[in-house]
Amino acid sequence: MLFKTLAYLLLIIIILSRPDAAFQYAYEGLYQWAAKMVPTLFPFMMISSIMVYSGADLALGQMLNCILKHLYRYSSYGLYAIFMGFFCGFPMGAKVVSELYENQKLSKSEAETLLAFCNNIGPAYFMGIIIPILHTCGYHHTLPFLFGMYGIPAIYGIFIGHITAARNLKLQKKQKQNTYSLNFSQNTIETPKISLATALKKSCMDNTQSLIILGGYITFANAFRILFDFIPLSTNSKNILSSFLEIIGGVQAIYTTAIPSAQKIFWIMIALCFGGISCVLQTSSFLEKAELSITRYLKHKLIITAISACYYFIITNLRN
Repeated sequence: MLFKTLAYLLLIIIILSRPDAAFQYAYEGLYQWAAKMVPTLFPFMMISSIMVYSGADLALGQMLNCILKHLYRYSSYGLYAIFMGFFCGFPMGAKVVSELYENQKLSKSEAETLLAFCNNIGPAYFMGIIIPILHTCGYHHTLPFLFGMYGIPAIYGIFIGHITAARNLKLQKKQKQNTYSLNFSQNTIETPKISLATALKKSCMDNTQSLIILGGYITFANAFRILFDFIPLSTNSKNILSSFLEIIGGVQAIYTTAIPSAQKIFWIMIALCFGGISCVLQTSSFLEKAELSITRYLKHKLIITAISACYYFIITNLRN
């Protein structure tokens, strides 16, 4: 306890020693939240919540099940979470899985398995920000980078889905009884119907609160970029490290470094795969509410990041 107290006091002293810099970093985080995250993420959050409350999530999941049932060993609700996580982007994956679990549409085993791979940077951000950076740095064939960002997690999801389903089936046979949602594909509990007005009200209240919490984490994490000002490292190294603290400003920081293009793209892609400490904190806000394991999420995120690092090391050194 004494060590934690001293650490907190040290952080306060660091901020007070350079209040102008701390203010600037915090302001940048707050601006990124208000100008980029809120208008981009809020509509997706509202639509997803309305679908969960109205039962449309099951209908979409059943449609996806007709296409993906031979690849993904998940329930219809699980397939819906995968769809929203990949196409709407972080932190929608964590939010949707947490909502489905809280509404008893996913078992804890399936929810934590889904979190391992469906909480990634959104394709809208990737195509709007990262692809132009790739082109500027001389990488005009972007398909390999798209595969690394979304294909690797998708394949990882197939792999761990089959492993977890097989383990659950073995446990089910051992217990000689049908336990709820041990077999992912059997979970099709429907949501009690509520009116559209009620769904809109609940969605707006829940998602506004969630966005405020996310904004707090982004501002908080960005403010502590000041820590790098006290570390005797080069500017390039500090910019790279900052991307693992907060991703939106970190990508731009790496892009402005003087390192070679191959290294620049490599570190940008790795930072995107991991998501940054800020993303971990934001994810934890959803998982803590649903009582899901942030430790297991982080373990799988690091595994995917390590696999992606090997892949991108090869890709960035094979310039077309």
